[in-house]
Amino acid sequence: MNHTQEELTARLSENVTYSKKGNLNIINKEIPFEEGAHGLDPRVRSFLANETDPNARRPLAIDDLEMTRNRVEVNNKDLSKGIRSETTKFSYAEQEVTLGIYNRTDEKKPVLIYLHGGGFFERDVDVMENICKLLAQEASAVVVGVDYRLAPEHPYQEGLDDCLEAVRYIYENAGEFNVDAEKIGLVGDSVGGNIALGVHHLSKEEKWKISYIGLLCPLVDLSDVSRNTWDINHYDMTKDYDLIYQELVTMKDSLTFIQSLYLTNLEDVLLPLVSPILRKVKMTLPPVTLVTAEFDYLRIQGEEFSAQLVTEGVPVRHFEYKGMDHAFVRKLGYYPQAADAIKEISSDFLQELQK
Repeated sequence: MNHTQEELTARLSENVTYSKKGNLNIINKEIPFEEGAHGLDPRVRSFLANETDPNARRPLAIDDLEMTRNRVEVNNKDLSKGIRSETTKFSYAEQEVTLGIYNRTDEKKPVLIYLHGGGFFERDVDVMENICKLLAQEASAVVVGVDYRLAPEHPYQEGLDDCLEAVRYIYENAGEFNVDAEKIGLVGDSVGGNIALGVHHLSKEEKWKISYIGLLCPLVDLSDVSRNTWDINHYDMTKDYDLIYQELVTMKDSLTFIQSLYLTNLEDVLLPLVSPILRKVKMTLPPVTLVTAEFDYLRIQGEEFSAQLVTEGVPVRHFEYKGMDHAFVRKLGYYPQAADAIKEISSDFLQELQK
């Protein structure tokens, strides 16, 4: 039976299971209408099996840079209804940064700063816009997407600085954007999650307060610390072995490429702004929602980071989406789990603001 996206998304919200890994409680989102099944979600399986770009299923190399940047993401839809979008620019220290502004109206709202993924080196405008629109709608917030500078032309920590200054700009111009400067949250996808944690780390002495952080399949360790303990046996590969194995190994080996693009000094992998999992003091973090995908190489480090937050007493809700691969939120409108994850983060953000 073929189900609509609405039916699939509704099923995700209605059917969850719970598990525990050490001190971490995990909320499991099962494959809709295939709860308890092993292997990939059928939509993910179809996409990976029919991938027409042979370069997409192998570790990235420097020769792939422009090809990857020029690739247009077509598996993404606008699921919002009437959300206004606009762009603006601001300058600091002779740098100019473009911001996407979503859902600015006459009504004052909380604000979420959205930091996109793409390995620190790529960005797809349409993908970011559609995610931001749905996030704005579900969170009843103004969402600001930051077009931060990209590696290797702008390595660490130039893009991170752009994002920090974007928060400063929104805070200092709250009236212009009609946002509540006391209700600021951050949402980061993949490496955007890495940057979001870096922005919070750099905000400790600032006037503003980050009230909430949502992390979607975040990269929290760019060092070899978690990579040396990573084990493929942590994944259930009793079904779809070849596709899952290729996906995991491609992601694992591509991190070396990402390191070389983002860092001019590889010793910087041990800095907490590069590998937040190594940040010694985490108790100052606000409430966090951390989303992982069952067949994402980054899932293991995401679980470890959430467990660290629990130990430090940080409120954390940890979701695992069964059958999904890395950055599944980019398939908004095709994978129902993408919309569901955005809705969960939006709901958590709103609940935190009510406390």
